[in-house]
Amino acid sequence: MWDVADYVRLRTGGDDAALDEIAERGALRGKRVLDLGCGPGRSTRALAERHGARATGVDASAEMVAAARAHVPDDVEIVEARAEGLPFPDGAFDAVVAQFVVHLLDRPRAFTEARRVLRPGGAFFVKTEDPATMEGYWAVPLLPSYLAVERSRFPAVDVLERELRDAGFASVEIFHRAVPRELSRAEAIERLRSRAHSTFGLLPPGELEDGIRRAPNVLEDPVRYTLHLVIATARRS
Repeated sequence: MWDVADYVRLRTGGDDAALDEIAERGALRGKRVLDLGCGPGRSTRALAERHGARATGVDASAEMVAAARAHVPDDVEIVEARAEGLPFPDGAFDAVVAQFVVHLLDRPRAFTEARRVLRPGGAFFVKTEDPATMEGYWAVPLLPSYLAVERSRFPAVDVLERELRDAGFASVEIFHRAVPRELSRAEAIERLRSRAHSTFGLLPPGELEDGIRRAPNVLEDPVRYTLHLVIATARRS
C-alpha cells in the first residue's frame, strides 16, 4: 500500500499532542499498552519513552514492523500480526491505542479482538478523522474523486460509536479536536508523487497524475488546512 521509506520520510503524526492527550486521559504510565497498527513505531516509542508505558507495537506489514524495530528501544516488543487476529492472551493489556488505522481494518473483528485482549476496566483509544469535515483537505481541489473515496473508508462518528458498542464495550466517549496543519507546496506535491496516503492509490486511473500536473498552479505556498480528529474512548466492563 505504501513505500515504507517514503511513508517514514513524508508522514508525520502518531507522536503528537493527540497521543499526549490519550496518554494523560488513560494514565498510561506503567500500564501495559498495545499500539495497534503501529506503523514505523513513532507512537510506540513515544508511549514507552515519553509516557512510561510498557508498550507493545503490532502491525500487519512486515516492512512496517522492520521499520518500527529499527525505531523503538531494544526492550520494546514489535509483533507482526493482523488486528483481526491478535496473538495475545485474553486480558493481556491495560489499554489499546489505534491511531489512524481503523479505516484499514475489518472493524467488527478488530474491535472484538481489541476488547478481548483488554483487562476488565481497560480502555481502547481510537484516533481517526471525521469524514464529515474532509472537504477542507488540501488534496480535494486537485483530485475530483478524493473526497468520496476518503469518506467511504472512514467511519462516521455515529457509526464508529455503534461499532464499538456492538463489539461489547460498555461505554464510549467521543471527543473532537481541530488541528491546524501546514506544509510547503513542494512537500504536498512530493506526498502526491510518493502516494504517501493510501487513498492516493485508490483513485481512478490518471487522476493522481493529472492532480500532480495541476498542483503547482492550484496549491498555495504554504498549504494550510485543518485536520478534524475524532478521539473515541471505549471501556471494557
